[in-house]
Amino acid sequence: MAFLSNFDISGYGLSAQRFRMNVISSNIANADTTRTSEGGPYRRREVIFKAINFDKTLNNAIENSNNMLKYENPLDDSSAPNDADPSVMSVAVDKVVRDSSNFKMKYDPTNPDANKDGYVAYPNVNPVIEMSDLIEATRAYQANVAAFQSAKSMAQSAIDILKG
Repeated sequence: MAFLSNFDISGYGLSAQRFRMNVISSNIANADTTRTSEGGPYRRREVIFKAINFDKTLNNAIENSNNMLKYENPLDDSSAPNDADPSVMSVAVDKVVRDSSNFKMKYDPTNPDANKDGYVAYPNVNPVIEMSDLIEATRAYQANVAAFQSAKSMAQSAIDILKG
């Protein structure tokens, strides 16, 4: 496995988890928003990730952008099989979807957003679920940082060995 691929894959993981944490923070911040520009209360959002074949994506981007040579890891063993199964996969944000669950209805006839019966529709955001998702995203972010630090340590050790 290439050192540079390790850094890139950890970077994609960090970026994806950071994006997820931003969406969760937006959900928490809008937990009491009863009126949006789209009309109605805020609707909870979720991030969907997808696995991507890192080497294939990188080589496609290189070929399409600059007519550069295909990426090949100079540290790869030529006797190793080229088509590892499973291949080296990275992660990317596929899409952000809206939670279609029902809004919470609370009786508050003094609220300007109350309907004719006096009920106000509040966002479908549950702070407990958001906090558990935030903790999970934080742990995944920390795991990516640890993987990045390990790859960095291995690369530094290899450089030290080559120095003699």
